[in-house]
Amino acid sequence: MRGGLSNRTIGKYMLTKWLGSGGMGEVYKAEHISTRLPAAIKILSRTDQAARFQNEAYIQASVKHPNIAALYEYVIEDGLPCIIMEYVEGPTLEKLIMRHRRLPEAYALQLLEQLVSAVVLLHEHGIIHRDIKSCNIKITTEGEARLLDFGIAKAAYTPRLTQEGYVIGTTYSMAPEQFQNRVSEHSDCWSLGVLLYEMLTGYRPFDGKTETEIRVKIERGMYMSPDLLVPELSRHSRKLIKRLLTHQPKNRMTAAELLDLLRNPEETPLARLSGWLAGFIPKS
Repeated sequence: MRGGLSNRTIGKYMLTKWLGSGGMGEVYKAEHISTRLPAAIKILSRTDQAARFQNEAYIQASVKHPNIAALYEYVIEDGLPCIIMEYVEGPTLEKLIMRHRRLPEAYALQLLEQLVSAVVLLHEHGIIHRDIKSCNIKITTEGEARLLDFGIAKAAYTPRLTQEGYVIGTTYSMAPEQFQNRVSEHSDCWSLGVLLYEMLTGYRPFDGKTETEIRVKIERGMYMSPDLLVPELSRHSRKLIKRLLTHQPKNRMTAAELLDLLRNPEETPLARLSGWLAGFIPKS
């Protein structure tokens, strides 16, 4: 069905451009027929995933946050379930990292704070995203983050949608306990640690030639210290990564704790520079 629905109408919107395909369907850019305002429309193509698709819509509609892409409507058009949501102009965070090789530390921490603020809200509502990764985050033309894709998110009211024993998620961003089908808010925090590492170094902490190789590294907690890749990385950022990529979920930093540290840091790149200047400039 790749791009085959362009120029047709879904609800009050006209599909204008095919944007890509996901695990459950296709995504199009659309325009409201009256207001001309843009939107993104995800159209289900796999009928066996209808319950999961509807769950995605319920979860995304239940939370409102400036760093979460807003859901406008859930409609069924000619038998096709459709999610109509905010269209975010700009690249994915993954593409932004690839373009610049890695992000400046201060900006990476700024983006992380925005995303963690969104994750704190999700966790307060009993929602686990389960798929936080750089390709599921868009960066707006103003340089702000928007969290997307709640396709495998889980809420308290989410029915069992996965076959027993089947592991769900993206391997390189999954927490160790997810391979044993044990998932909690702490699992999202591990993924935030993977994301921070990727933003700061340009590399994923756990990578390999096969899914099995990646999984073994995750389960053993084997990753290169980020300061070996970026020697000038602050102690603050190194500490955040270490506390997020902690093997035992109960010992891992929570999203609320992380947000507090980001908003009230013990040390930041700017503070480090200020301290250096204070020692460099002679007192009168």
